Amino acid sequence: MTPNNKSMIRISRVLIAALTGVLVNATYADNASTMQNLLKNKQSTIVTVKFILKVKMGGMMAGMGDQESENEINGVMIDPKGLVLCSNTQLGGFTGVLKKMMGPMGSEMSSTPSDYRILIGNDEEGVSAKLVARDSELDLAWVRIKNPSGKTYDYVDFENGAKVAVGQGVVALKRMGKYFGRTATCAEGHIGGITEKPRDLYIPSSGIMASLGVPVYLTDGRIIGFTIMQMPETEDAEFNPMSMISQMMNMQESMGGFILPAADVAKATVRALTSDEEE
Repeated sequence: MTPNNKSMIRISRVLIAALTGVLVNATYADNASTMQNLLKNKQSTIVTVKFILKVKMGGMMAGMGDQESENEINGVMIDPKGLVLCSNTQLGGFTGVLKKMMGPMGSEMSSTPSDYRILIGNDEEGVSAKLVARDSELDLAWVRIKNPSGKTYDYVDFENGAKVAVGQGVVALKRMGKYFGRTATCAEGHIGGITEKPRDLYIPSSGIMASLGVPVYLTDGRIIGFTIMQMPETEDAEFNPMSMISQMMNMQESMGGFILPAADVAKATVRALTSDEEE
């Protein structure tokens, strides 16, 4: 190899390294801009649902006695009059999940949430709310502010959701707990797959799977869905140790934060509101 060729190779390597650095920095800049814009434009729709949860123990856990605690979970405002969507599992529905996991051996637990309050932004006191409806199959629950007093709220319109494809980048918005000042944060990921059974679900990468009850957006700010838990029904009517072991081994996959498409969230909300009006 001639000296001139060696020099050209060195120059090419320098140029490639420089170009790679520019592209990487540009990607980071785009990601930063996306998250900053989402937080700026959407964080006012992410609220905290505060409530008292009473859990009655039974079965194998009866010796623990009944429990009562104050809880806070994420919710998202979905209409201007104070209707909030949250995870049914997090709103006390976890007892149903435990029964599915443990089958006939499951404890006879029951949970009763009460004294709902919606905290918006930096509000520490919150406003009184009531439970409107639950959909345990879809892991959704709706809570409405009791006396909005003519006030309108920023909200997310799930009826105008976007569809996604495998590989697309997505961002989930949530608030941290009280200890961290309920700070609004982003979790970035990609769509890793799309299921058809038991229903249409977007499967996110690990960056989002740990979050339940939060809205998920495309990087351009369009809503795509809401994260939920999906647990299979217990198939065995009688206790089967091997079946229980199998269910526990698959628990991590089943308990991930799957994304229910926005269109399905909108349809479920219409059903929930219709049911509320009939009561």
